[in-house]
Amino acid sequence: MTREQAKRIIRRVNQRDGEGAATLYENYSGRGMFGQTTCGVVLSSYAVTELDKKKFRRDSMGKDVILY
Repeated sequence: MTREQAKRIIRRVNQRDGEGAATLYENYSGRGMFGQTTCGVVLSSYAVTELDKKKFRRDSMGKDVILY
């Protein structure tokens, strides 16, 4: 995910669910990325839409989810 994509998702979620509902996670290295890094968006699992599930990879972060 590019930084610009992440910022668009954060803006959309924060407008809908309130400021701070989604945050930027830079230099995330997810499962199976073999040390490569990318930008991600940390948000509550209820805020992830079906479109997001189809378009981006995701990992659990305890109570939250990261899209990347």
